[in-house]
Amino acid sequence: MAEEYASARLLELVRHALAAEGIHAVPPVSDGALLPFAAKRAFLTGVAHDHGLLPLLRVGSALPAASSDPAVSALLSAVGPHDLFERWQRLERFTHSRHRVVVREHGTGHLLAEHIGPPSAPPEPAEDALVLGVLTVLLSLCGARDLVVATGHDGPVTVFTDGAFTAAPRLRDSALWRFTWPHTAPPVRAPAEDAGQDAASRAYRLLAADPARRWTLGCLAAELGLPPRSLQRRLRDAGGFSGLLARVRTEIAAELLMHGGHTVSVIGFACGYADQPHFTRHFKVRTAMTPSVYRAAFRRPAPDGPAARTQEPTNRRTS
Repeated sequence: MAEEYASARLLELVRHALAAEGIHAVPPVSDGALLPFAAKRAFLTGVAHDHGLLPLLRVGSALPAASSDPAVSALLSAVGPHDLFERWQRLERFTHSRHRVVVREHGTGHLLAEHIGPPSAPPEPAEDALVLGVLTVLLSLCGARDLVVATGHDGPVTVFTDGAFTAAPRLRDSALWRFTWPHTAPPVRAPAEDAGQDAASRAYRLLAADPARRWTLGCLAAELGLPPRSLQRRLRDAGGFSGLLARVRTEIAAELLMHGGHTVSVIGFACGYADQPHFTRHFKVRTAMTPSVYRAAFRRPAPDGPAARTQEPTNRRTS
Protein backbone atom coordinates (compact mmCIF):
# COMPACT_ATOMS: atom_id res chain seq x y z
CA MET A 1 0.00 0.00 0.00
CA ALA A 2 1.31 3.47 -0.91
CA GLU A 3 2.44 5.66 1.95
CA GLU A 4 -0.03 8.48 2.67
CA TYR A 5 0.84 12.15 3.02
CA ALA A 6 -0.65 15.32 4.45
CA SER A 7 -0.30 19.04 3.77
CA ALA A 8 2.59 20.77 5.52
CA ARG A 9 0.95 24.14 4.81
CA LEU A 10 -2.14 23.10 6.76
CA LEU A 11 -0.11 22.24 9.83
CA GLU A 12 1.78 25.52 9.56
CA LEU A 13 -1.61 27.27 9.62
CA VAL A 14 -2.46 25.26 12.75
CA ARG A 15 0.79 26.35 14.38
CA HIS A 16 0.14 30.04 13.68
CA ALA A 17 -3.44 29.86 14.93
CA LEU A 18 -2.45 28.07 18.14
CA ALA A 19 0.37 30.54 18.76
CA ALA A 20 -2.17 33.38 18.58
CA GLU A 21 -3.92 31.68 21.53
CA GLY A 22 -0.69 31.32 23.49
CA ILE A 23 -0.32 27.62 22.71
CA HIS A 24 3.17 26.56 21.64
CA ALA A 25 2.90 23.51 19.39
CA VAL A 26 5.59 22.49 16.92
CA PRO A 27 4.38 20.51 13.88
CA PRO A 28 6.56 17.82 12.30
CA VAL A 29 9.42 19.09 10.15
CA SER A 30 8.89 18.77 6.39
CA ASP A 31 11.33 19.37 3.54
CA GLY A 32 8.53 20.14 1.10
CA ALA A 33 4.80 20.65 0.71
CA LEU A 34 3.91 17.22 2.11
CA LEU A 35 4.63 15.25 5.25
CA PRO A 36 3.71 11.72 6.36
CA PHE A 37 0.03 11.34 7.24
CA ALA A 38 0.88 9.52 10.47
CA ALA A 39 2.96 12.50 11.62
CA LYS A 40 0.09 14.90 10.93
CA ARG A 41 -2.34 12.70 12.87
CA ALA A 42 0.01 12.36 15.83
CA PHE A 43 0.53 16.13 15.94
CA LEU A 44 -3.20 16.95 15.94
CA THR A 45 -4.13 14.28 18.47
CA GLY A 46 -1.33 15.53 20.71
CA VAL A 47 -2.73 19.07 20.57
CA ALA A 48 -6.21 17.76 21.40
CA HIS A 49 -4.88 15.69 24.29
CA ASP A 50 -3.07 18.67 25.83
CA HIS A 51 -5.50 21.48 25.05
CA GLY A 52 -8.84 19.96 24.00
CA LEU A 53 -10.67 20.30 20.69
CA LEU A 54 -11.73 23.94 21.00
CA PRO A 55 -8.38 25.44 19.87
CA LEU A 56 -8.43 23.20 16.79
CA LEU A 57 -11.95 24.39 15.98
CA ARG A 58 -10.70 27.97 16.05
CA VAL A 59 -7.82 27.35 13.61
CA GLY A 60 -10.07 28.38 10.72
CA SER A 61 -10.07 31.93 12.03
CA ALA A 62 -6.53 32.27 10.64
CA LEU A 63 -7.65 31.60 7.06
CA PRO A 64 -7.98 35.24 5.92
CA ALA A 65 -4.28 35.73 6.68
CA ALA A 66 -3.52 32.82 4.33
CA SER A 67 -5.58 34.16 1.41
CA SER A 68 -2.47 34.37 -0.81
CA ASP A 69 -2.45 30.58 -0.96
CA PRO A 70 -4.30 29.68 -4.20
CA ALA A 71 -6.35 26.91 -2.60
CA VAL A 72 -7.49 29.17 0.25
CA SER A 73 -8.24 31.96 -2.21
CA ALA A 74 -10.34 29.59 -4.32
CA LEU A 75 -12.34 28.49 -1.27
CA LEU A 76 -12.84 32.07 -0.07
CA SER A 77 -14.24 33.00 -3.49
CA ALA A 78 -17.14 30.54 -3.21
CA VAL A 79 -20.53 31.96 -4.17
CA GLY A 80 -22.55 30.85 -1.15
CA PRO A 81 -22.50 27.81 1.16
CA HIS A 82 -23.37 25.08 -1.34
CA ASP A 83 -20.73 26.25 -3.81
CA LEU A 84 -18.20 26.18 -0.95
CA PHE A 85 -18.90 22.52 -0.19
CA GLU A 86 -18.64 21.63 -3.89
CA ARG A 87 -15.23 23.33 -4.01
CA TRP A 88 -14.10 21.61 -0.82
CA GLN A 89 -15.03 18.19 -2.20
CA ARG A 90 -13.20 18.98 -5.44
CA LEU A 91 -10.11 19.92 -3.41
CA GLU A 92 -10.33 16.56 -1.64
CA ARG A 93 -10.40 14.79 -5.01
CA PHE A 94 -7.33 16.71 -6.17
CA THR A 95 -5.35 15.89 -3.06
CA HIS A 96 -6.57 12.27 -2.93
CA SER A 97 -7.56 12.94 0.65
CA ARG A 98 -7.87 9.91 2.87
CA HIS A 99 -10.76 11.60 4.70
CA ARG A 100 -13.71 13.16 2.91
CA VAL A 101 -16.66 15.41 3.73
CA VAL A 102 -19.88 13.86 2.47
CA VAL A 103 -23.05 15.97 2.24
CA ARG A 104 -25.90 13.85 3.61
CA GLU A 105 -28.66 16.43 3.25
CA HIS A 106 -28.93 20.00 2.01
CA GLY A 107 -31.54 22.63 1.36
CA THR A 108 -32.16 26.34 1.57
CA GLY A 109 -30.45 27.51 4.72
CA HIS A 110 -29.21 24.18 6.03
CA LEU A 111 -26.76 21.37 5.33
CA LEU A 112 -25.90 18.07 7.03
CA ALA A 113 -22.40 16.72 6.43
CA GLU A 114 -20.29 13.87 7.72
CA HIS A 115 -16.51 13.50 7.90
CA ILE A 116 -15.64 9.95 6.87
CA GLY A 117 -12.65 7.78 6.10
CA PRO A 118 -11.74 4.13 5.55
CA PRO A 119 -13.69 1.82 7.90
CA SER A 120 -10.42 0.69 9.44
CA ALA A 121 -9.18 4.24 10.08
CA PRO A 122 -11.93 6.87 10.39
CA PRO A 123 -10.95 10.46 11.23
CA GLU A 124 -9.83 11.14 14.79
CA PRO A 125 -11.86 13.75 16.77
CA ALA A 126 -8.92 16.16 16.40
CA GLU A 127 -9.09 15.81 12.62
CA ASP A 128 -12.86 16.30 12.71
CA ALA A 129 -12.47 19.47 14.77
CA LEU A 130 -9.86 20.97 12.47
CA VAL A 131 -11.88 20.43 9.28
CA LEU A 132 -15.13 21.51 10.92
CA GLY A 133 -13.55 24.71 12.19
CA VAL A 134 -12.14 25.55 8.77
CA LEU A 135 -15.46 24.91 7.01
CA THR A 136 -17.36 26.94 9.60
CA VAL A 137 -15.18 30.00 9.13
CA LEU A 138 -15.31 29.60 5.34
CA LEU A 139 -19.11 29.46 5.48
CA SER A 140 -19.22 32.70 7.43
CA LEU A 141 -16.84 34.37 4.98
CA CYS A 142 -18.77 33.07 1.96
CA GLY A 143 -22.09 34.64 2.90
CA ALA A 144 -23.81 32.42 5.51
CA ARG A 145 -25.32 34.82 8.04
CA ASP A 146 -26.34 34.02 11.65
CA LEU A 147 -24.67 30.64 11.19
CA VAL A 148 -25.24 27.95 13.82
CA VAL A 149 -23.21 24.72 13.82
CA ALA A 150 -23.99 21.61 15.86
CA THR A 151 -22.31 18.19 16.03
CA GLY A 152 -23.46 14.69 16.89
CA HIS A 153 -26.22 12.23 16.09
CA ASP A 154 -28.30 12.32 19.26
CA GLY A 155 -28.61 15.40 21.43
CA PRO A 156 -26.47 17.62 19.14
CA VAL A 157 -23.92 19.91 20.75
CA THR A 158 -23.93 23.50 19.46
CA VAL A 159 -20.30 24.42 18.81
CA PHE A 160 -20.68 27.70 16.88
CA THR A 161 -23.23 30.48 17.32
CA ASP A 162 -23.26 34.30 17.38
CA GLY A 163 -20.06 34.33 15.33
CA ALA A 164 -17.94 32.38 17.81
CA PHE A 165 -17.00 28.83 18.77
CA THR A 166 -18.65 28.18 22.12
CA ALA A 167 -18.09 24.49 22.85
CA ALA A 168 -16.16 21.45 21.64
CA PRO A 169 -17.77 18.37 20.05
CA ARG A 170 -18.12 15.20 22.09
CA LEU A 171 -15.10 13.00 21.47
CA ARG A 172 -17.25 9.98 20.65
CA ASP A 173 -19.57 11.84 18.27
CA SER A 174 -17.61 14.50 16.41
CA ALA A 175 -17.96 13.56 12.73
CA LEU A 176 -21.58 14.54 11.96
CA TRP A 177 -22.14 18.26 11.41
CA ARG A 178 -25.32 20.34 11.09
CA PHE A 179 -25.04 23.82 9.58
CA THR A 180 -27.98 26.23 9.55
CA TRP A 181 -28.13 29.84 8.37
CA PRO A 182 -31.34 31.93 8.08
CA HIS A 183 -30.05 34.00 5.18
CA THR A 184 -27.02 34.70 3.00
CA ALA A 185 -25.26 37.84 1.84
CA PRO A 186 -26.00 39.02 -1.71
CA PRO A 187 -23.56 37.86 -4.41
CA VAL A 188 -20.70 40.11 -5.46
CA ARG A 189 -21.31 41.75 -8.85
CA ALA A 190 -18.92 43.11 -11.43
CA PRO A 191 -17.08 46.20 -10.14
CA ALA A 192 -18.57 49.49 -11.31
CA GLU A 193 -15.21 50.61 -12.74
CA ASP A 194 -15.49 47.85 -15.38
CA ALA A 195 -18.53 49.51 -16.91
CA GLY A 196 -16.52 51.34 -19.60
CA GLN A 197 -14.63 48.25 -20.78
CA ASP A 198 -15.67 45.96 -23.61
CA ALA A 199 -17.50 42.76 -22.72
CA ALA A 200 -14.50 40.50 -23.40
CA SER A 201 -12.24 42.48 -21.06
CA ARG A 202 -14.85 42.55 -18.32
CA ALA A 203 -15.48 38.82 -18.77
CA TYR A 204 -11.75 38.09 -18.56
CA ARG A 205 -11.45 40.03 -15.30
CA LEU A 206 -14.41 38.23 -13.74
CA LEU A 207 -13.15 34.79 -14.74
CA ALA A 208 -9.61 35.56 -13.60
CA ALA A 209 -10.86 36.84 -10.23
CA ASP A 210 -12.34 33.41 -9.44
CA PRO A 211 -11.09 30.69 -11.81
CA ALA A 212 -12.17 27.95 -9.38
CA ARG A 213 -15.85 28.82 -9.80
CA ARG A 214 -18.07 26.47 -11.82
CA TRP A 215 -18.55 29.08 -14.52
CA THR A 216 -21.23 28.75 -17.19
CA LEU A 217 -22.11 31.11 -19.98
CA GLY A 218 -25.38 31.87 -18.19
CA CYS A 219 -23.85 32.83 -14.85
CA LEU A 220 -21.11 34.92 -16.51
CA ALA A 221 -23.76 36.75 -18.56
CA ALA A 222 -25.78 37.40 -15.40
CA GLU A 223 -22.73 38.88 -13.68
CA LEU A 224 -22.20 41.19 -16.66
CA GLY A 225 -25.87 42.08 -17.06
CA LEU A 226 -26.05 40.73 -20.62
CA PRO A 227 -28.21 38.10 -22.36
CA PRO A 228 -26.19 34.87 -22.87
CA ARG A 229 -26.47 34.94 -26.67
CA SER A 230 -25.33 38.55 -26.78
CA LEU A 231 -22.33 37.76 -24.56
CA GLN A 232 -21.35 34.78 -26.69
CA ARG A 233 -21.36 36.97 -29.80
CA ARG A 234 -19.17 39.55 -28.06
CA LEU A 235 -16.73 36.85 -27.02
CA ARG A 236 -16.42 35.39 -30.52
CA ASP A 237 -13.02 36.95 -31.19
CA ALA A 238 -11.77 35.62 -27.83
CA GLY A 239 -12.70 32.06 -28.75
CA GLY A 240 -16.19 32.18 -27.27
CA PHE A 241 -17.01 31.51 -23.65
CA SER A 242 -15.27 28.12 -23.52
CA GLY A 243 -12.16 29.41 -25.25
CA LEU A 244 -11.86 32.43 -22.97
CA LEU A 245 -12.35 30.34 -19.81
CA ALA A 246 -9.73 27.82 -20.96
CA ARG A 247 -7.31 30.67 -21.70
CA VAL A 248 -7.83 32.26 -18.28
CA ARG A 249 -7.30 29.01 -16.41
CA THR A 250 -4.21 28.08 -18.42
CA GLU A 251 -2.63 31.50 -17.97
CA ILE A 252 -3.20 31.55 -14.22
CA ALA A 253 -1.98 27.97 -13.85
CA ALA A 254 1.14 28.76 -15.88
CA GLU A 255 1.87 31.80 -13.72
CA LEU A 256 1.54 29.78 -10.51
CA LEU A 257 3.70 26.97 -11.90
CA MET A 258 6.45 29.42 -12.84
CA HIS A 259 6.44 31.58 -9.72
CA GLY A 260 4.70 29.77 -6.85
CA GLY A 261 5.85 27.08 -4.49
CA HIS A 262 2.49 25.32 -4.52
CA THR A 263 1.93 21.69 -5.49
CA VAL A 264 0.51 20.88 -8.91
CA SER A 265 -2.69 19.56 -7.29
CA VAL A 266 -3.31 22.80 -5.39
CA ILE A 267 -2.77 24.82 -8.57
CA GLY A 268 -5.13 22.61 -10.55
CA PHE A 269 -7.84 22.94 -7.93
CA ALA A 270 -7.38 26.71 -7.60
CA CYS A 271 -7.71 27.12 -11.37
CA GLY A 272 -11.04 25.31 -11.54
CA TYR A 273 -10.18 21.95 -13.07
CA ALA A 274 -12.31 18.98 -12.05
CA ASP A 275 -9.41 16.72 -11.03
CA GLN A 276 -5.75 16.05 -11.75
CA PRO A 277 -6.22 14.19 -15.08
CA HIS A 278 -8.53 16.98 -16.29
CA PHE A 279 -5.89 19.59 -15.40
CA THR A 280 -3.08 17.65 -17.08
CA ARG A 281 -5.06 16.96 -20.23
CA HIS A 282 -6.35 20.50 -20.79
CA PHE A 283 -3.08 22.20 -19.86
CA LYS A 284 -1.18 20.00 -22.31
CA VAL A 285 -3.65 20.79 -25.12
CA ARG A 286 -2.90 24.51 -24.76
CA THR A 287 0.83 24.39 -23.94
CA ALA A 288 2.01 21.05 -25.44
CA MET A 289 3.39 20.18 -21.97
CA THR A 290 2.03 18.64 -18.80
CA PRO A 291 1.98 20.94 -15.74
CA SER A 292 4.98 19.13 -14.24
CA VAL A 293 7.04 19.41 -17.42
CA TYR A 294 6.05 23.07 -17.80
CA ARG A 295 7.20 23.81 -14.25
CA ALA A 296 10.51 22.02 -14.81
CA ALA A 297 11.09 23.99 -18.02
CA PHE A 298 10.05 27.46 -16.90
CA ARG A 299 10.17 27.61 -13.10
CA ARG A 300 11.99 30.76 -12.03
CA PRO A 301 14.23 30.19 -9.00
CA ALA A 302 13.98 32.47 -6.00
CA PRO A 303 16.70 35.17 -5.78
CA ASP A 304 18.34 33.46 -2.80
CA GLY A 305 18.83 30.07 -4.38
CA PRO A 306 17.40 27.19 -6.38
CA ALA A 307 13.64 26.69 -6.42
CA ALA A 308 12.35 24.27 -3.82
CA ARG A 309 11.11 20.94 -5.04
CA THR A 310 7.34 21.02 -5.12
CA GLN A 311 6.59 18.16 -7.49
CA GLU A 312 3.89 15.94 -6.11
CA PRO A 313 5.17 12.49 -5.20
CA THR A 314 3.76 9.75 -7.39
CA ASN A 315 1.46 7.15 -5.89
CA ARG A 316 0.82 9.18 -2.74
CA ARG A 317 -2.42 10.21 -1.10
CA THR A 318 -2.91 13.25 1.08
CA SER A 319 -5.35 14.17 3.82
